[in-house]
Amino acid sequence: MSTAVTSSTKAGTLSVIQPQDDSITSTAKITKKTTSHNTSTMTNVTYEDEKHTIPTITFHSIPNQGDFPFTGNETFQFFFNPSSINALLVDSNITVNFNCTSNIIPHQYIHDNTSNNTYHVSNPSPSTRLLVTITSSNADIAALVSYNEEKKDVLDTSDISPHLKGQIFMHINLNEEHNFTIHALRLGYVTMSVSLLNTNNEEMAKVGAYKTLAQGEVPLTIIRVPKPADFVFDCSAAAIAILISFGIGCVTDTESLKRQMKYPVSLVIGFCCQFLLMPVLAFGIAMLLPLEENICFGLLCVACVPGGGLGHVAVIITQADLPLSLAMNLISIVAMLGTAPLWIFVLGQYFQQTSEANSKIIPIYNFEIWLASTFFAYTAGLVINRFIPGVADALLTWIIKPMLLLATILYITLGVYINMYVFDKIVENAVLAAILLPLCGFFVAYTLAKIFRQNSKFCTSVALETSSLNCLIVLAAIRFTLEKKDADPASTIPIWVMFTIPGMYVLLAILKCIKKNINGFLESRKQQKFRHFSIASGIVNQANMAALSAPLFVTEVTEDDQASVSEKITVL
Repeated sequence: MSTAVTSSTKAGTLSVIQPQDDSITSTAKITKKTTSHNTSTMTNVTYEDEKHTIPTITFHSIPNQGDFPFTGNETFQFFFNPSSINALLVDSNITVNFNCTSNIIPHQYIHDNTSNNTYHVSNPSPSTRLLVTITSSNADIAALVSYNEEKKDVLDTSDISPHLKGQIFMHINLNEEHNFTIHALRLGYVTMSVSLLNTNNEEMAKVGAYKTLAQGEVPLTIIRVPKPADFVFDCSAAAIAILISFGIGCVTDTESLKRQMKYPVSLVIGFCCQFLLMPVLAFGIAMLLPLEENICFGLLCVACVPGGGLGHVAVIITQADLPLSLAMNLISIVAMLGTAPLWIFVLGQYFQQTSEANSKIIPIYNFEIWLASTFFAYTAGLVINRFIPGVADALLTWIIKPMLLLATILYITLGVYINMYVFDKIVENAVLAAILLPLCGFFVAYTLAKIFRQNSKFCTSVALETSSLNCLIVLAAIRFTLEKKDADPASTIPIWVMFTIPGMYVLLAILKCIKKNINGFLESRKQQKFRHFSIASGIVNQANMAALSAPLFVTEVTEDDQASVSEKITVL
């Protein structure tokens, strides 16, 4: 049973509905005073009975706000279940439940039902309708599933794409549970924002004519479906990287290294470019481009680990300085054991972090293990070539070269298929970063070598080795070190760089061929117009002002082999 107490004032009628037990006789004492602040009113409602007194509840109200049932002085709060989603699979759905409450007046609500400011106080309110908007921060990663709010249509999950929206509007009731459905499209990070609007007019809200009263967010992480092929690919990438390091050790001649030590300037330039310039370039590119934190971390890891053997192959093809290339590979294999963890520790904290109180996590130990594996493989190949060169040649001819050829074919085919998520939804900025890193490294290294007056072959070798990066070992280290939700975005850069570096070398080779053909064409044109001149010298007698003739023989040779040779004699 409830008791209704009504009070008439100039502003209207105030009705209070109070639940009451039949055995208790209660009265309500209502006091009201009017202030001059925006013609607002403050009403104090006090319940009294014979046995106890219920504390006073104070409401602050302002004149009618149109279709919004609240006064503007309340505070609202959203509650979500689940509050965050850490591992949602691609092409799957999840439903998030939420409700909205008012913190100032818990379980008591004011309804503006009439234009003369009649307020009903009830516990709780069954019919207060509010408008909220739910927005995805990136609809390409995860979208909201829209449906007919009145009919509650059941969606056909086989073709859900027509129902996917980046933003939806929903009418809710206070203190009642509601929900929305999220559909994951591709891996990445996204935030779902729920905002309470100060209007119930959906048409006005769609054109942006509203203010946000309260907002809540649900962070979302989308991952790929784990497959056994992923583990096989990661293991094969690590094995190929170790095999390449072993092969470079087998072709390294210690006598060539000794001769190269006579030219330390080029080695110092190469060291500075590989271990000082490249990490700074990667950090600058990551700061300039709008990339996700994990993608930036992958870019930094790639720049800190030079080598990989591709630069050595490019040096052989371009006929640059081979001993310098071998010496730079030796230095990089040893130096990156210290420089790579140092750069990742110093700069990596800007990109890699955990969700626990924003504490930083730098997986230095696991990276060091993978870098050490390439060092030991290179050392083994170097020792075999030094003491048993015949075995080293046999290993290169019959094992390493065929396996690398087979691995290249498998990588281009099965590797692309396994990592199709990288090419399915291409992140343009990630591709741009993968292009800029080796390209900038090449041109800056070549320019520095020219500034220090190195010959052309030295400049080419330094530039090629600087732009060559050991992407395979970085890919394996990232996949086996980070969690899957962080490893997949971070490994995007190593995969793209493995394509951009050969593409850059091919482009440079094409430009070199074009330049060579242009120079050859100009030289042939010059040869066709060439004339042979012979001058017979004379003696000039200045005293007698007599000049002996100095004939100029001009010989014109035509292209026809049968043509006669004509001579013209001119007297100077």
